[in-house]
Amino acid sequence: MRFLIDENIFPNITSYLRSLGHDVKSIQEEGLFRITDDKIVHMAKDEDRTIITFDKHFGNVIKYPPSDTAGIIHIRIHPHLLHDVLTAIGNLLKKYESPTFSGKLIVLSKNGYRIR
Repeated sequence: MRFLIDENIFPNITSYLRSLGHDVKSIQEEGLFRITDDKIVHMAKDEDRTIITFDKHFGNVIKYPPSDTAGIIHIRIHPHLLHDVLTAIGNLLKKYESPTFSGKLIVLSKNGYRIR
């Protein structure tokens, strides 16, 4: 899968996804600090990448309709403990049956996920 990692995501998560063989682009690594959410969505659309973020604004389906994207994974794990986030992402990737997240909003929690 192809992912775009928001700047608020731990670099360890980027490394983890790459270790699983995914194509991952990181806002941090690209030096695009303080890029707007709209630009992130535009970049993700242009490159057919699923956004991974802690940013609750991406959960707003009116402003960012999932159907217009290659998918959004909104991580809602508080506090943002690396182990919990890595475990939740790993479980999502193991259990999710579709080959793509395209057009979907996945809300990821410590205990599972829901799809919109």
